[in-house]
Amino acid sequence: MEIIGDVFAELWKVWGEILKHIIEVAPKVFFFLLWAGTALIVLPAVFIAGNLYPIWEKWGEDF
Repeated sequence: MEIIGDVFAELWKVWGEILKHIIEVAPKVFFFLLWAGTALIVLPAVFIAGNLYPIWEKWGEDF
């Protein structure tokens, strides 16, 4: 019975270390996801503004 307690004590230490490292890395992952999400919104808008808007102006000359 003592062996099972020792195993669980060691597992508790290991999971504590894993959780500590996850908490250390989590803000960096979160900010990367925010950056990527912003890029998904901004880059298509830049493409539309740079490539399609001049075409829309050309089409609008007939009005």
